[in-house]
Amino acid sequence: MNITRDVINDLLPAFYSGEASSDTRDLVEDYFRQHPEYHKEVARASETLTRAGDFESPTRGSNGEKNALTRAKRMLRWQQVMLALASTFTLNAISLGFSFEITNGAVHVHWLSIPGQGLVIAGALAISVVFWIAYVRLTRRVRSQVLH
Repeated sequence: MNITRDVINDLLPAFYSGEASSDTRDLVEDYFRQHPEYHKEVARASETLTRAGDFESPTRGSNGEKNALTRAKRMLRWQQVMLALASTFTLNAISLGFSFEITNGAVHVHWLSIPGQGLVIAGALAISVVFWIAYVRLTRRVRSQVLH
């Protein structure tokens, strides 16, 4: 029977993983003895793959993957919190600036009619700006780190 290089290539994964039967191992080793240049080529490739496998890479269900998922969930949760706080303070600042008065069937809208109201509104707007900046920065981080 003529054993070709393609047949040996098909057997190499089982041979190097240790899952090959003794007959398969003998067949591959005989082929290597008959073709030493091919054996050197395969040995170099195997060594390269082994060295590449030494690097830490998260496997399915590993702590690395779990930590990445936990970090992504935490970032998304903080993004929602920042959006809620920024929206709340912005809407409060807008709504606090107005007061309504209903007299004789007419509605009168007053802007900054309560003493000190301007300072409260400025504070609420300043706080909302801080939360909007935090929200935008978190959104960028989520896009670059989570959704990449």
